[in-house]
Amino acid sequence: MKNKEVKGILALVVVTALSFGVIIGSKSLALSAGGDASGESSETLEEFDVSGAENIEKAGKTEDGYLVTVRTKGYVGDIVMDVSFDSSASKITEVQVVEQSETDGLGSKITEPEFLDQFKGAEAPVFLPGMDVSAGSEDSSAEAEPAKEETDLTVLEGAELSDGTYEAKTSEPDSNGFTEVVTLTVKDGAITEANWDAVTEDGSKKSVMSENGEYTMTEDGLTWKAQAEALAEALIENQSLSFLTTDAEGKTDAVTGVSISVNGFIDLAAQCMKQAAGLEPAQEDPFAGAELTDGTYEAKTSEPDSNGFTDVVTLTVKDGAITEASWDAVTEDGSKKSIMSENGEYTMTEDGLTWKAQAEALAEALIENQSLSFLTTDAEGKTDAVTGVSISVNGFIDLATQCLEQASGIEAAEPEATEAPAEEEAPASGEGTQIDAVSGATKSSTAAVNGINDAYNFLQTVK
Repeated sequence: MKNKEVKGILALVVVTALSFGVIIGSKSLALSAGGDASGESSETLEEFDVSGAENIEKAGKTEDGYLVTVRTKGYVGDIVMDVSFDSSASKITEVQVVEQSETDGLGSKITEPEFLDQFKGAEAPVFLPGMDVSAGSEDSSAEAEPAKEETDLTVLEGAELSDGTYEAKTSEPDSNGFTEVVTLTVKDGAITEANWDAVTEDGSKKSVMSENGEYTMTEDGLTWKAQAEALAEALIENQSLSFLTTDAEGKTDAVTGVSISVNGFIDLAAQCMKQAAGLEPAQEDPFAGAELTDGTYEAKTSEPDSNGFTDVVTLTVKDGAITEASWDAVTEDGSKKSIMSENGEYTMTEDGLTWKAQAEALAEALIENQSLSFLTTDAEGKTDAVTGVSISVNGFIDLATQCLEQASGIEAAEPEATEAPAEEEAPASGEGTQIDAVSGATKSSTAAVNGINDAYNFLQTVK
């Protein structure tokens, strides 16, 4: 009898335990689906009428505050975000990107914690450095730049071009961090080579990124690189820019397959042609007339390149003149590219000078010229100014420039022209929180910020 009672009690215990297990499992499943143990905090307690509210897809009051789903135009396509606020409807508690099609490796970084975590606990409205939050979201969809004064090409009509290689670049990066560069080569009075590219601060080229799928404009059509090359070929064929008629957005139908704005190309190519025609001075040598202080100066790249090499340039100044120069590259274990190239461990081509011999030729040319202005380069960073040198010389130029800046006392420019004390960048009202943009993706960052502010502004009308 007692055994039966014990078995009955054990059975009851087992059934009870199983029941609790089912309940706990159900709650865990609810949590994994996005709710919490109570199933209430993620629920919308009151839906708001969003009809007529621009960019707002849905909104409502929750147990903890407010939740707004907003759609805003990004650089490539629409960006949809869920923006959560606390009970004050002014402090942001979380931002989630639900949908986006921004450029991989650039604008797509708005989905990463490094960008989104900035909004947690931030007081709305939010803003980027130098941004006017009163402008609303109208700026976020703009791929077109502000209207520019049309470049005067009439002065180039009939102009005689002097042989040489000419370069022009934009004075500062655009909103996506690209600095545009155009180079033209003139031989026997005619344009024989032309190149248009855009480069970020870390050296990434838009042409390469477009070929790798890192910089896309549309699903179909030519890549940015192919369109830039088509423009360059058309310029060589026409020997003039006058054929490039444009509309208000800077687009042209004069070159088949080109759908991008060509204003940047026209402006910079015109500057190159004006240099070749003697109508505009070539880029000035910043060290012309500068007095160099005696000493030995060194500059190196901030981090190794993709092959593990850190470039180093040293210059020695004696009696105000450059007397020694050296360019090398070193791996983490101390191996030098100069030695490796002599030992056959680092080779570029079967014929031609070794890397070490080319680096020495560049250094000797710098000492001979006492200036870097002779080193004109093409879009790949190569030069025909020094016999036998076929490698890219951009690294040498950059580091030698830093050494000359040290020797002449010229301070390097600030890396970001938009940087300024926070109090100068805050909105006029003095309210809000400054947010850092994704590097190289200002338009995508701006779109996200404007969308969040749209959500905030909507709540102020219904709370």
